[in-house]
Amino acid sequence: GKTQGTPKWDAELKGLQDKASKHNSFRADFEQDVFSALRKKTTKSKGQLYFAQPKKFRWEIATPSKELYVNNGEWFWKYVENTKHALRMPADASELDFLDVVFHLDKLPEKFSLKKLNTWPDEDTKQEKQCPAKHACFSLEPLQKGGQKGVVLAINQSTGFVSRLRIEFRNGNKTNIVFNSFSPEKVASDMFEFSPPPGTAV
Repeated sequence: GKTQGTPKWDAELKGLQDKASKHNSFRADFEQDVFSALRKKTTKSKGQLYFAQPKKFRWEIATPSKELYVNNGEWFWKYVENTKHALRMPADASELDFLDVVFHLDKLPEKFSLKKLNTWPDEDTKQEKQCPAKHACFSLEPLQKGGQKGVVLAINQSTGFVSRLRIEFRNGNKTNIVFNSFSPEKVASDMFEFSPPPGTAV
């Protein structure tokens, strides 16, 4: 049977989403750790995220190598510079579900059973830390069996913006993302367009 999220948390998430939705567009910096279970190795990367309502975003990894994920609301592009390879798919592809976790908090109860957390699982020390100050922390368990095993997120209570995100996958992989320097600002629409450079395999 499907367990429903508790209405209290649904209301809290909706309130946080309402705050986040006040910003039609914004940019933020991120640091990401991706653990590969197969290679038993963690890759660290840094970059910028740009977002505009309703679903446009540009996720740009700057180091260690350049990767670009761009969604103009109609098409989603993934471009990896050093392999000269680009992938294009419809913007509503299910591979992009994880972005709902960041951008559409009010939809979470449709896809996850939610639990409010007071602590944050710390990857390095394997200890539980306090949920960051002035944040609401939730653990999310997918209602449908997919690639994700579980998600933990910390949401800034003043902006409604996710500042920490952890995704654990069934294959043992883990992704840890910290967002900082959140800045509500107008993002030029051409930031969400992408044309593959000459010589790119699409």
